[in-house]
Amino acid sequence: MTRVFWIALWAGLLCLGAGCGSDEGDGDGDAGTDAGPDSGGDVDTDTSDDPPDELGPAGRFTETIDVDGVERTYVLYVPESAVDAMGEEPVPILFAFHGAGDTGDSFIAATGLEGTASNNAFVLVGPEGYNHGWFVQSDEGWPGADGYETSLENDLQLVLDVIEATNASYWLDRDMIYSVGHSRGAGFTGLLAILSGTYPISSGTWESPCAAYGVNAGYDATGGNVDPAGAEPKRPVWIIHGTNDSVVPYSYGEDFYTALDTAGWDVTFTPVDGAGHTWLWSSMWGQTDQDLWDWFAANAIVP
Repeated sequence: MTRVFWIALWAGLLCLGAGCGSDEGDGDGDAGTDAGPDSGGDVDTDTSDDPPDELGPAGRFTETIDVDGVERTYVLYVPESAVDAMGEEPVPILFAFHGAGDTGDSFIAATGLEGTASNNAFVLVGPEGYNHGWFVQSDEGWPGADGYETSLENDLQLVLDVIEATNASYWLDRDMIYSVGHSRGAGFTGLLAILSGTYPISSGTWESPCAAYGVNAGYDATGGNVDPAGAEPKRPVWIIHGTNDSVVPYSYGEDFYTALDTAGWDVTFTPVDGAGHTWLWSSMWGQTDQDLWDWFAANAIVP
C-alpha cells in the first residue's frame, strides 16, 4: 500500500476562500442546518435508479455524517432547478474539494459553482477536509480513530457515504457523478482517479464512482509512487494549471498530465499563461465554470 505523505507539507497554504489571501472572493458562511436531508445513522445503500418516495427540499445545508467513527462535515447545495428536474429524471452531482486551510463552505462560494449548479440543475457538494485538509497525516492532527494512519481511507469512504446519504433524499444520476478540486483538493481529486480499483478502504477496494475529474492547480499526490496504468476505470481528466503558480509549480501539473497520458488515460491539459495559484475556470483566465460543467456533462458514463 502506498502512503501518501509528501504533499502534506503544504498544509494551510493552498486555499481560495475567506481569510485565505485569495482574490477569488469570500464565502458568505451562511448555511442552514434544520431543513436538509437526514444524514445521521445508516446510509441507504440501494443503488436502484428509482427516485426516493419523497424528495428533499431545495436549499443550502450543512450536514454531518459518521464515517467509520469519525464525524465529517459537508455543505450540500440543492438548487430549486435540480429539485424541479427530479420530477422527471435523476440529476447529476458534483463534489468540489477545497485546498488546504480552506472550508467546503467558502470554497463553493468563492468558485461560483453554486450559480453553475443553479443554471444547470445539478447537486453540489462541498466536503470539509479533516483539519481543513485531505489525506491528512498524524502529525497534522489525524487521530486514527478509524484504524488508519492517515485520513485518506476516510476521505475516500466519505465520498461514497455522502452519495448514499444524498441519494436517500434526492434522485441522483449515478452516471453523472463528478469531482473537481483545487490545490491539495486537486491532489485528492487525482487520488480518486488513480487509486481506483487498487486501494483498500473500510468498505472494500476503492472503486471511483466519478465519470470525470477536474484538477485545478494540482499534482500527483503520491509523488509518482503509484502507476496510474493500474487504475480501473480510467475516466476523463481535465488538468488546468497557471504558468506562474508559485505554490504548486506548473511543472507538477505537466508531470501529472504526462503520467496519465502515458498510462492511457483520456486527459486534457490546459496551461494558463501568467496565472498564479488560483481558481482558473474563471472568465479572467479564458475559461469559466460553465465550460467546466459542459465538459463534465459531455463525459457522462455510457451504460
